[in-house]
Amino acid sequence: MDAKSMTPHFALPFRGVAGSVPALLGLLLGVVMPILAAFIYPTYMHHMGNPFYEWTRLQEVPFVFAELCVVIWAMARGMELRDYVAPLPRDIKAALALFVAGLFTSSLLVSEQVLTSVVISASMCVHVMFGVAVYHLIGRGDAHVSRALPYGLGLGLIALTILTAWKFLAPPPASSVYGGVIEWHAALPGFISVRHFGSWTGAIAALFAGFILARKEQGKLDWRDWFFLLAIGMTIWSGTRAAILAIAVACLIQIVGTRRFPSFHTIGRLSILTGMGAVLAWGLLPAAAPEFRLFQSASEYSSLSSAGSGRVEMWTLAFQRWLDAPLFGWGSGSTFWEVFIGWRHTQPHNFVLQFLISWGIVGASGAFWLLGRTVWRAQRIVLRQQPALWPLMTCLYTLLGMACLEGMLHYPRFIMLIVALMAIILKLGAESREAA
Repeated sequence: MDAKSMTPHFALPFRGVAGSVPALLGLLLGVVMPILAAFIYPTYMHHMGNPFYEWTRLQEVPFVFAELCVVIWAMARGMELRDYVAPLPRDIKAALALFVAGLFTSSLLVSEQVLTSVVISASMCVHVMFGVAVYHLIGRGDAHVSRALPYGLGLGLIALTILTAWKFLAPPPASSVYGGVIEWHAALPGFISVRHFGSWTGAIAALFAGFILARKEQGKLDWRDWFFLLAIGMTIWSGTRAAILAIAVACLIQIVGTRRFPSFHTIGRLSILTGMGAVLAWGLLPAAAPEFRLFQSASEYSSLSSAGSGRVEMWTLAFQRWLDAPLFGWGSGSTFWEVFIGWRHTQPHNFVLQFLISWGIVGASGAFWLLGRTVWRAQRIVLRQQPALWPLMTCLYTLLGMACLEGMLHYPRFIMLIVALMAIILKLGAESREAA
């Protein structure tokens, strides 16, 4: 890396695409919804005082409404669901039927909290419709999605940085906070916890790392580099180890998939930016909040249980509880009331167990097939038709990797991004086939 290549370059990517669907989606996902959530749920404790607001916060209801708005917009532009369902291959139709059966059978007939289960199940259907809507809205003129969508997500990082600084630098008196104590790990703007926050910034860091890896020539620093610096710094600051691990694995997949080992300049750029982000993050760590540290002490690794922060116990109990109702499970979201390891969790921190305990073998098998087929198709498109979309695929792999250890396939905020990425890649792949 030389001094010239590290010279800032601020060329913006919105020329000619500012009003495009990808740009609007980027602003919705990256800026509008995170800011809205921050003001709807102003927490300094791990839960809100009003039970109803807390319930909507845990279910991320505003994000589901945002998806519905996109669906309505797509319908106003001629989308008909039957036009997309009818041509599907038989295996996908069968998987979709199993998925829907699993969603509602146990939620209606078995669940201890029917309303919550039905709302989550209905939200899952909305996620699918949202994906169809994005697929419908993306057109030939939206080839600049690889710039417009990420730019909106990057702008959201700036907004989150400002909001987070405001919450941490100007907190209210502890006596005025619900519970009388400020819990800094729950004070992130609009996020359920610091891990929730770090998973979001980690996915965006992976997106911009993908851009850096995809460059054949590393020139001046541009907006992607600066957004990567901000995203990786925020991720390290949050202490979210699952995100760091998932980013590394996803970047390795991109390197193997492109069959091009990064140049010295690429490795140097990523290393320098990551190092700068780490220095800034460690210098800004909240002294009274050990949850923000990537590593606290060697005792964390004295056992598998402590290294996993209780995940092993959670996974064991979730698996055992699923065995009591293997066919249809206990209903959507049932981990919250069926599995208890000293405190309650909205999901078991593993999407495989989440699907099984929620929908049993019937619903989970349909969900696994749909997810696997979609990711496989997206990967083939990126490999054979649209290599420029590798950064989006790297972001998708990071989200799915984190879903093995966190709740990325439970919370609508993350599902929106996962579904949007898959829909965009599939649509641009279909457009390129038609053009050929």
